[in-house]
Amino acid sequence: MRLSLFSFMAALSATSAFAQTPPLQIIIEADKIHPEVATATITLPAEQEITLLASRTQSQPSDTNALQLICDGVEVLEPYGRALACRKLQWNVTFQNPRETPLAVANQQNLYSPQGWWSITEWDDIPRLESNSTVEVCGKVQGAETTLKCAALPTANEPPLILSWGDAAKTLRTNQTTLTLYKDDPTEALKADNLPALQKQLEYLQSILGASALPEQNIDLVWVAIDKKLGQIAGAAGKQAFLANVATSEGKASPEDIAKLHWVSAHELFHLLTTTPYPLWISESLAQYYGYKSLKMAGIHSESPMDQWQVFKERFPHAATGLYEAHQKVTGDNDPSYYPLFYVKGAAFWQAVDEELQKQGTALDQLMTTFEEQQLSHELPQSLLNALKQSISEERLKELQQQFLL
Repeated sequence: MRLSLFSFMAALSATSAFAQTPPLQIIIEADKIHPEVATATITLPAEQEITLLASRTQSQPSDTNALQLICDGVEVLEPYGRALACRKLQWNVTFQNPRETPLAVANQQNLYSPQGWWSITEWDDIPRLESNSTVEVCGKVQGAETTLKCAALPTANEPPLILSWGDAAKTLRTNQTTLTLYKDDPTEALKADNLPALQKQLEYLQSILGASALPEQNIDLVWVAIDKKLGQIAGAAGKQAFLANVATSEGKASPEDIAKLHWVSAHELFHLLTTTPYPLWISESLAQYYGYKSLKMAGIHSESPMDQWQVFKERFPHAATGLYEAHQKVTGDNDPSYYPLFYVKGAAFWQAVDEELQKQGTALDQLMTTFEEQQLSHELPQSLLNALKQSISEERLKELQQQFLL
């Protein structure tokens, strides 16, 4: 059936009007005097019915992680799955000071820093709406005249919301990407030269991924110092944001710890900048290898993925398993014990391939565009294999596949 021009224009107008409907905002207002508790508020233009669903959670849903909601000043005992007639909904959100709760990053808890910023993950704190309304979560500092810092609430199938606001340490802008850095570093273990290095990493990753041609995007990065003795160096990735610990000993970070921080940060930046839907093992191994390669571009010394693999393979029980089989074990059999192979063996594979290409005067960077957009198989795409065969002998390519993939 052919759509008439009139019907088309009417539909277009309706779509336009719908697109201009402002999103529903959840505003989280923090207070510098009592930074550990903030107030979340949904304000509707008039009293109307709204049906909430439970927040996403990392634990089993229970009454203990149900929000204590206040509807127009009255507490709601059973807030989920039923219509609430309200003009204003409010609840409290708690934050942890990572200097007092050092495992807060590892546990993906909400953070506040005495350096003047807050960071919230959506777990257990941001309810969902039963309707299809667009929802924004916004951060605000009480009494401050700055504008709201807002981000769209991701769908349930996307990485979680991580929203940070307050006093940022630095904002870096490269092409279409704005990277805002927040840090909690009471002993100033991170020096000024960490920022130019991060900028070089970002620029390099953009160049090999073609990210400069993408629409404008904002990425938040949170660096939190943690005592190395705790043995809990962690990170957490969300949609357009990630958190990372930097290990310190007696208030200082070693060159190795700084390199690890920049490597982890670049790994996550790779995931955030790329638009190619890689199979899982390729996604993680490329992110890990290019995290390492970006260190070299930024002048940061680190052991290589191949160095790591030589040590790792002597003690890891699944070391002999090829990356193709490991992918099937993780995605098909739901066995996460094979996942570390993606980071270590996978990154070593790409380093070996890249070094072979460099012997021929080229590099893996030039082949990043050969990955097929819709890849149905978990194996290397034929387009990449064909490109590799133009520079690497077929015999050597088979050796690498046998050594790492099969």
